[in-house]
Amino acid sequence: MQKVHLFSVIGYYQMNDEPRVQLLLQGHTTGRKLKGRQLVDQYSTGERYILITSDDNPFDEVLHIYLLDLELNILDEMNLSQPYTPGVYEAFRHYGEHLEFRFFSEGIWCLKVRSRPKHAPLNLDQYPVSRPIKLWGQQYLSLQKSKNQVA
Repeated sequence: MQKVHLFSVIGYYQMNDEPRVQLLLQGHTTGRKLKGRQLVDQYSTGERYILITSDDNPFDEVLHIYLLDLELNILDEMNLSQPYTPGVYEAFRHYGEHLEFRFFSEGIWCLKVRSRPKHAPLNLDQYPVSRPIKLWGQQYLSLQKSKNQVA
């Protein structure tokens, strides 16, 4: 996994007040829209990209994590949030197919990218991670609180 600086975003207005951004690749529009107000981090992993956006609301923050292929199709997506809980994204380290970061005040989260998807009925995950409901989800991303906590 390598940190990249290929992408940027511009916000756009949506009637339901859900924050959304348009994805730009090296300054050019892609036609892709993602949840969130700002792009907080981006990585390349083989022939895929990990993009992380946030709602930019320090008192009720949501982190949106996307896995995109080279054609910028969304392969997997998840959200990390707790109601009325502040969160500030801070990358800790990345190695192999893993990214460790801080978000809530306590603990480190470990994001793992699988080479093959795990099939999950209804695409469910464990709180505080959520995913869009699908009849039979393909989960390339796995997010868990790290057991090795660093102060």
